[in-house]
Amino acid sequence: MQGLPGVLPNAQAVLAVSTEELAMILLDLCRKQGQGNVTLSNIEMSVRIVGPPAYPIHRNTDVARAIGEAWQWLLNEGLMIVAPDQPNGWYCVTRKGRDLRVLDIDTYRQGNLLPDSLVHPTLADIRPMFLRGDYDDAVLRSFIRVEEAVRAAGKYDNSLITRKLMQVAFNPDNGPLTDTSIDKGERVGLMDLFSGAIGYCKNPSSHRTVRIERAAAAQLILFASYLLSQVDARRKP
Repeated sequence: MQGLPGVLPNAQAVLAVSTEELAMILLDLCRKQGQGNVTLSNIEMSVRIVGPPAYPIHRNTDVARAIGEAWQWLLNEGLMIVAPDQPNGWYCVTRKGRDLRVLDIDTYRQGNLLPDSLVHPTLADIRPMFLRGDYDDAVLRSFIRVEEAVRAAGKYDNSLITRKLMQVAFNPDNGPLTDTSIDKGERVGLMDLFSGAIGYCKNPSSHRTVRIERAAAAQLILFASYLLSQVDARRKP
């Protein structure tokens, strides 16, 4: 099995990624074993073999804990289980884990497509979905959150939905979320931005199966994050 240092070449890289990201990298490495079983110690050993300076001894505990947290996340998500045909300490990838889309491991070498610092707090639970490869659902749920945020900020009930909700909430003349201090053309643009986002990014997935690729999903989730920040800026106490 390719070792973790083949993906994350040093301790700093391991500790820089989130638990979910590290878990998905470990899952990808385990899947490359085919139907074989793996142990957590095999993964930890690949790091120890590299050793200093990439993996200095004084960071061993931190790295081991990060790997352990990621491994536990895989177990909690049902992506790995204790191997039923092996003694204690051996694990295998579940059917759910094998059915996930193949992780684009180059994404982690080239940089994070969906930086945690840019994802709106409302979408914190969406990021793990993205990392698991559930791109379509992650995007749909992101824009549902936008719709819910607008409805809550405008104090509307659930009968007002989708584009109509955006057009009322951001009405350039009397919408509760409009900004009368800016030019009317900009107010109209803001209304169109939200209305178009819900119409184009959310509605298609609500009515039919839409396949969204990884990069496009990341861009759309970040767009939803931006829209949520605009709603935050217009909330009235």
